[in-house]
Amino acid sequence: MSEVRDIKLGTVLFSIAEPKPGFEKEYNRWYERDHFFAGCMVGANFFSGRRWVATKPLKASRFPVKTPITPDIHKGSFLHTYWILDGAYAETLRWSVEQVQRLYKQKRMEPPRENISTAFYRYEGGVFRDDDGVPPELALEHPYSGVAVTMIDRAEKTAAGDFETWLKGTWLPHFMAKSPIAQTLILRPQMLPDDAPANVPRPSADEYTRRYLLLSFLEEDPAISWATRFSGFDRALAESGLGNVIYAAPFIPTVPGTDKYVDQL
Repeated sequence: MSEVRDIKLGTVLFSIAEPKPGFEKEYNRWYERDHFFAGCMVGANFFSGRRWVATKPLKASRFPVKTPITPDIHKGSFLHTYWILDGAYAETLRWSVEQVQRLYKQKRMEPPRENISTAFYRYEGGVFRDDDGVPPELALEHPYSGVAVTMIDRAEKTAAGDFETWLKGTWLPHFMAKSPIAQTLILRPQMLPDDAPANVPRPSADEYTRRYLLLSFLEEDPAISWATRFSGFDRALAESGLGNVIYAAPFIPTVPGTDKYVDQL
């Protein structure tokens, strides 16, 4: 009998989607009541998951307007995040692809929607405001008021080690000090298999090499400090010459069992 894996975060499944107009309520209920579980949480090695939403005012605050992530930065009302055990990526990825194929055959992937950004990301550590705060494994279980998504492309001339040292050792600790940002997790993209669903975009190899995803968990509504604090991050990164923010977006948690916010998209 194999040993039970430690409860340690290794990989994140990150997905932003936009329901087609008129199908917002149908999409919300399908995802929450079926796909959240059938598509991920019943699988081995998924140990935590959470859904997030962006209302129209939150989507209006996203930047930059022109982004390689999507032709329209205001699309992508729902964010889905899942934690996967460390050391289980290959096994979990294979199960996920096969499970989605089974769900398609059962006609359980029906609500019309547009995939904005879906990928698996490797957890590369984080920066934590408090010495004894919420562990990253519990970030989706803790009742945070919001999450800030920041995607960065490291400059080609900048070595990965130099960029990550600056990010973890200099900028993020300064950025988060005495702020409502309790923790920021640093993630790097993982390659998808060839037989993954066709509606999931395949970034180029160069993007996999230079892209970073930051998830910043907030103890207050992101609308309160988004314009001042996170736009400052964008400017500091640009001034450093180390990279550029290519997508920045705030989300708040959905309220399970309700259609709250569906009429505000």
